[in-house]
Amino acid sequence: MQQIRTNCPLDCYAHCGLVAHIQEGKVIKITGDEKHPVNKGLICSKGRFKHLQRLYSKERITTPLYKTSRGWQPLSWQDAYLLIAEKLTKILDTYGPLSVLHHDNGGSEGILKSLSHRFFNALGGCSRPVGSICWGSGYQAQLYDFGKLQLHSWEDILNARLILLWGRDPASTNIQMLPLLQQAKKQGVRIIVINPLQVASCSLADWHIAPRPGSDGALALAVAHQIIKNNMVNRDYIEQYVYGFDRFRELVRNFPPEKAATATGVPAEQICRLAEMYGSLSPACILLGYGLQRYSNGGQTVRAIDALAAITGNIGRAGGGVNYAGGHWKGLFSPIDGRELAFTGRKLPWPVLADAILEAKDPPVKSIFVTRSNPVTQLPHTGRVRQAFGQSEFTVVVDMFLTDTALLAHLVLPCTTFLEETDVVYSSWNHYLAYSPQVVPPVGECRSDHHIFSDLAQVMGLPDFPRRSPEAWLTEALAPLAPYGITLEQLKNGPVRHPLAPDVPWQGGGFATPSGKFELYSQLAASDGVNPLPIYQEPVESPLRDTELAKEYPLHLITAHHPDYLHSQFWNLSEKGRQRQPVYLHPDTAASLQIQPGQTVEVATRRGKALFSAFLSEKIRPDTALIYQGHWAAHGNGVNHLTAQYIPDMGLGTPYYDCLCRITAK
Repeated sequence: MQQIRTNCPLDCYAHCGLVAHIQEGKVIKITGDEKHPVNKGLICSKGRFKHLQRLYSKERITTPLYKTSRGWQPLSWQDAYLLIAEKLTKILDTYGPLSVLHHDNGGSEGILKSLSHRFFNALGGCSRPVGSICWGSGYQAQLYDFGKLQLHSWEDILNARLILLWGRDPASTNIQMLPLLQQAKKQGVRIIVINPLQVASCSLADWHIAPRPGSDGALALAVAHQIIKNNMVNRDYIEQYVYGFDRFRELVRNFPPEKAATATGVPAEQICRLAEMYGSLSPACILLGYGLQRYSNGGQTVRAIDALAAITGNIGRAGGGVNYAGGHWKGLFSPIDGRELAFTGRKLPWPVLADAILEAKDPPVKSIFVTRSNPVTQLPHTGRVRQAFGQSEFTVVVDMFLTDTALLAHLVLPCTTFLEETDVVYSSWNHYLAYSPQVVPPVGECRSDHHIFSDLAQVMGLPDFPRRSPEAWLTEALAPLAPYGITLEQLKNGPVRHPLAPDVPWQGGGFATPSGKFELYSQLAASDGVNPLPIYQEPVESPLRDTELAKEYPLHLITAHHPDYLHSQFWNLSEKGRQRQPVYLHPDTAASLQIQPGQTVEVATRRGKALFSAFLSEKIRPDTALIYQGHWAAHGNGVNHLTAQYIPDMGLGTPYYDCLCRITAK
């Protein structure tokens, strides 16, 4: 039996090393790669089972499909390319390149995936979403504070005395870090989980704090108030490395624990205890999640938490830091996306993309191409997204299955899985770069994104997209790494660590901000028209901000990630994923609404309503409902029928959790 090392391409913390076991030309098993420096053989169920299920699923699309009045009809690849060339040329000639929207995201990672962008740039440009449906607000927050994003190495948490898992749940979404957290706990490191939900990582914690959804910024400012009041700040660090402390001190002077207790639901004495622990147990490490910034106030929330590390000197110190994401690899690759080829471009804001498409003028959006994403399932306000896609005269979706988005397409092109293609992957959450070879031939007539857009460029006569092998493109992309001894041939021997990323960033300062310091008062934010201080404002749909709305819709709705799936991927592979979706409620909430376990209920928001099955759990706050995101509308599910389109405070992140709902028994 042949064994081939490869890597998971899913957009999560690890990009785990995998081993594909091959027999008679087919993958029969996938195991963890014990030699991989990040996951060291530990993999989740997606890596162990679901990739293989997907590879050989009977529902997989294996030939191009064209929608006709008689339903989906198979096409040859040449006919599919000619159809695209005909339709696209007509739209371009009539409306210009900005009438074409390319919706691409991180459903499957790899350097070669950027070649889809090269195709549209070679056409002269196009319309594209800007911002993020994942991390945008928090990302911009750390750009304002630090100037760029950097991470401590995972192993550095062993140098901490205190770890705050603030909105982060490694036991569900980053199991590769669990051995390190367990080792830290054995060493006596204190672990605190701050999360509205009693998540799986609470099993590791010494203490769980459950603030009201969307109020984390208020909690952080009150902690800062106590730290400053009790003179627990690191004055030497502030004087040398922090900009704007005096103005920040004035801000938090008016945010005592008693005030924050009203906003957060966390008792004032617990806030004081948290401040005492964070201010005295140094070094202290904060690992941030993404849910806490999925509110309209999400960017300032992250800035308020960053500030805690700055005023206590927990930046640039082993065992410290505020770890959100890393931008270490940016600028180290030679871009192959053809960005220099575009002579025009238009950016449509991701958090309100459906409205932006519908409102686009001069020119309107007439064609939509979708790669590596399922926007009809994943964008907020599904009803408006369907309207937006409904106005497209020609929609092309590249995917493995007839997803909610593919069902609205005119043409669907079948793409390969990572096991059927070659690429190089890297993560925004660790320091490693890895080569993924093609393991088996493609199923049916499936083709890689590189193959599809390279062929299409030839059919359309685009000279700036030459026909080159995957290895030739990868060699070009990796060329700037050659001075560090990193080449494609070296990567074929195993993952390579980033040559410049420090284990502990910001030692000795060197912040990439205008002042060269960590900025509590952000000059860049001020120039962008954003409040330069990490103020706290209630989310748009907060019962403390809109009391009339809360009378009709009294519960917070959190739409978190499910540990067994990745966004909308893999739900279609099991009967469980096709069943009516659960909504999780606290037993007291269910009792007050006269809802029984397993009962069908209607969940409604200002956007719409849908049916769910009630599940009761004491892990949910009484003022909150939990519905996992990713379920397909085609299966009668889809929580984004309920979520809102809001522009957040910064970074064009998507405030999915900024949502109040009403639940009634049926």
